[in-house]
Amino acid sequence: MRITNTILFNTTVANIQQYNARLLQANEEASSGRRLHHPSDDPAGTRRVLDLRGALSSLEQFKGQRVVTTSLLEGTDTALQNVETLLLSAKGLALRGVNDTLGPDQRATLASEVGGLLQQAIALGNSDVNGRYLFAGQANDQPPFSAQATVASTVRSATPSGTLTPLGVDDLTINGVSIRATQAADDPLSTVDAAASARAVAAAINAATPSTGVQATGGNTTRALTVLNFGDLAGNALTVNGVPVTGTITDAASLVAAVNAAQIPGVFASSSATNNLTLTAADGRNIALATDGSAASGINFQGFNPSGGVAASATTTGVVTLSSANAFTLTGLNPGNAGLHAGPVNLSARFRGDNHSITQAIGATQTLTTNVVASQFLVADLQPALDRSTPLASLRQGQGIQPGRIALTDRFGNTATVDLSHAVTVGDAIDAISAASGVNVTATVSTQSGLTIVDDNAAPVRNLTIAEAGGTTTARDLGIAVDRPGPIVGPPLNPHTFNTDGTALQVRSTNASTVAVVTEVGGGQSAAALGLGRYDTFNTLSLLQEALQKNDRPALSALVTSLDEGGRGVTALRTEVGVRTNTVSAAEETQADFTLHLTSLLSETEDSDVAEVFTRLSQLNVGLQAALATSARILQSTLLDFLR
Repeated sequence: MRITNTILFNTTVANIQQYNARLLQANEEASSGRRLHHPSDDPAGTRRVLDLRGALSSLEQFKGQRVVTTSLLEGTDTALQNVETLLLSAKGLALRGVNDTLGPDQRATLASEVGGLLQQAIALGNSDVNGRYLFAGQANDQPPFSAQATVASTVRSATPSGTLTPLGVDDLTINGVSIRATQAADDPLSTVDAAASARAVAAAINAATPSTGVQATGGNTTRALTVLNFGDLAGNALTVNGVPVTGTITDAASLVAAVNAAQIPGVFASSSATNNLTLTAADGRNIALATDGSAASGINFQGFNPSGGVAASATTTGVVTLSSANAFTLTGLNPGNAGLHAGPVNLSARFRGDNHSITQAIGATQTLTTNVVASQFLVADLQPALDRSTPLASLRQGQGIQPGRIALTDRFGNTATVDLSHAVTVGDAIDAISAASGVNVTATVSTQSGLTIVDDNAAPVRNLTIAEAGGTTTARDLGIAVDRPGPIVGPPLNPHTFNTDGTALQVRSTNASTVAVVTEVGGGQSAAALGLGRYDTFNTLSLLQEALQKNDRPALSALVTSLDEGGRGVTALRTEVGVRTNTVSAAEETQADFTLHLTSLLSETEDSDVAEVFTRLSQLNVGLQAALATSARILQSTLLDFLR
């Protein structure tokens, strides 16, 4: 084959370009220290590099999570250490209080110191690390504890109606401020004894709130009646707040239906047993029963007989709850006329978090619990309340709700049957009612810990009605089996006050001058299992303050034991937190070694051998120069090249 000048030229140029490309690659390796810059450089090596970098990225993420976890655990240990010190201080005050040489004034001074310790304990309960509250469970974006002093009045009853004594001038003093006398105008809703109602007492107390710092809230009025005999009602044999109740009465259900059919303003009837009638006024108005004794059917209630041929009446008031952000003192000539007792009202803690654990991944196959829940040492039962998560089985003091269906008719006449047989929580029930097809109602949890059903129709034409469907007692158990022209407000559903989610029992002395203290016997754990004793630091401090105020030396002696138990519990928690911290440190060391190993593999895969690169670069330079010299000799131009 004839080799032309064109072939020689093209071959020479190709050789020079190849040298230049290899030189460029070698220069790139030399300058960057890496041999892989494009997937085409080494496809298999590139895949391995991507895998190694992904693994290293995951390890770096876990490292960040371990830093956060360590910070949270260290913050928790610091808070626990401070609680441990605080309990030792409280124990010292308790031991001083037991001394029989101390008088009431000296113990009152110690009680004030304990009040300060309680405030410190609440502040420690609100400890946070970078805005994450350590003892709030999963609701850790806000402080879990708040301090509040609260006291509730007792229910006042009078037979006959019209004999309840209203609150008089100087009968009640709060923080040295005299509360004005109550008057009928304070309660326009009550038909009898209005000036002595819970609403009137709350109005008088709230008139002085700017001076006392104490706010009063009226709660439900409840009157529970035990039915001895059922029988028909007619005329004025039974009136409730002046409204006659009539009808054929054969059992509790028909009695409840008759009361609700009377449409007594603000009063709702329900039944919790076959011989029970419970009347509830959610707005706190008085409930006044009256009879002319004319019922011939034999219907009779324990302590109130419509069939006795004798006129009778009885009034029941609601409950007033006093609250303040600071401790306060009740005194006066006769605080009992407000259903209250003279004495100090101490601060207590209210819990808004939860008792759920938080776990964090600290490695590819390793997770760790990062928090200590409040129920392990701070609080056992602060605020048992009804919410969406409350199990239906816990309602009505643990009696639960019978599964079944309810029939619902809204105020426009639309009807629906709601199946609650598979509902587990209160949230399940209210969601099912609100989502019922064909009717326009909304169900919510009321502020009184019951259910509220509101009709959403713009132009109602009839009553809102909820009844049983299928022979169950579901609607009655929920307190919403009623037919009325306005919203249905059910009575309190009273969730059972003990479960495993942070609520527990409370034990109170029936003697106003003593304090009940629960301690373990024989090294057992029964009290702790019931949420009593060492797991409730706040309650222990509150009891200590109360015992000092009441000069209850036996209670003080028992509280020394409780404080010891609490201190040991906190020490055990600190040990557990220390173990978790060590676990994080061990994971850090293990993964540091693994990170070093992966980094070494990555370097072997993508990094250049510097000596080899520079040797190759030198060789390529020599080769390029030789190629250029050879090309110059082969492709020398002649006169013929110019004549062609």
